[in-house]
Amino acid sequence: METLTIVNGDIYTPTHFGHGSIVIQDDTISEITTETHQRAGQVIDASNCLVIPGLIDGLIHGGGGCDTMTGEVEDIATITRAHARSGVTSLVLGISSGSMAQINTALKAIAHVVDEPVADGARVLGSYVEGKFGSLAKNGAQNAKYITPPNFEEFHAMWAAADGTLKVISVAPENDENFQFIKHLATYKTDAYNDIIIAMGHTNATYQQAMAAIDAGITRATHTYNGMSGMHHRELGAVEAVLSHQNIHAELIVDEHHVHPFWGNNLIQQKGIQAVGLITDCTELAGVPPEDWQASATYIPELDAYKLNENAIAESDTAFEAGTTEKYVRKGAMWLDVGRPTERLAGATITLMEGVRNVVNWGHPLSDALTMATLTPAQNLGIATSVGSIATGKTADIVIVDENLNVKTVILRGKLLKT
Repeated sequence: METLTIVNGDIYTPTHFGHGSIVIQDDTISEITTETHQRAGQVIDASNCLVIPGLIDGLIHGGGGCDTMTGEVEDIATITRAHARSGVTSLVLGISSGSMAQINTALKAIAHVVDEPVADGARVLGSYVEGKFGSLAKNGAQNAKYITPPNFEEFHAMWAAADGTLKVISVAPENDENFQFIKHLATYKTDAYNDIIIAMGHTNATYQQAMAAIDAGITRATHTYNGMSGMHHRELGAVEAVLSHQNIHAELIVDEHHVHPFWGNNLIQQKGIQAVGLITDCTELAGVPPEDWQASATYIPELDAYKLNENAIAESDTAFEAGTTEKYVRKGAMWLDVGRPTERLAGATITLMEGVRNVVNWGHPLSDALTMATLTPAQNLGIATSVGSIATGKTADIVIVDENLNVKTVILRGKLLKT
């Protein structure tokens, strides 16, 4: 049995434990103690550092220069490595709207990595079908051509392709007649669907529809505020249902572009840290230094944006309908079709550790920010018995950071990650 001991660190479990040591036996945390003397086996001195749980990003679309939709196993592996280096040890990989062939190919590649984890990569908890069953009125960056109402034919095809690893399915409840789809999944999710999470997203639902859908079985809100009806002083929508219903977990994109800190704080204050999960909704640029991606991009001064040349297409009135579009990076976020009528946000470029840093800068205690990036998402995803906090008997996914949350060391499933 291999022993690894972290000594002299200021431990957050995610609540503040204080200075002490963590003993790891193989891949499991065996002891957390205030003692600081060295133990047998490998020792890591975390003096002047914070020791925190590995972060859990509940919705990403890429990283390390790769996208989740390519259908290539090696691309998924690259994504997991990029996020692991940034202190994210568990991931849910997003699936955008596309043809069923493209979606199913992507689901198969993700399932392969779920079943055969990458040794030096973050654990893939499963896939997250985000836009396929959304609303045309709130499609955002999702390709409208392939959006359909929730239906069992396409869902079961996706479920088969994912081989039981489809973790989250997002729907626009107003398109689910009598909530038949939602109710079926909620009824049989344990017996037939591996405890799948039913989310509400890319929705134009009224407040009443959204509240009823949560009562019918929805337990998660896809990137709250974004692609969601509401935020009007006379007409309530899905946003207000998420704010007011106690039985729904609210994802919050924390790059400060998708959601202004004022509204991010509002969500946290209204729902509490036990019901808000920090996410990035990040693109392939997460974990890629700006100088690397800028080398193959074109800066357009009049747009104050970088156009990503490898994704560019000739301008055409039918470009969006054809499923092709132009990607840009502007002021730290990914955008599509900048300067055109179809201009819209398309994802973040940060990793979750940067997002945690943002939330701390909003005025939240580090323990609260960490809770929303570790234990709270673990509880919603049904994995809190094994990950999401530093506790005896749990998997040793641990990150050592400096006081500014810069990653110094990552311990992944009990093994020191070499970067």
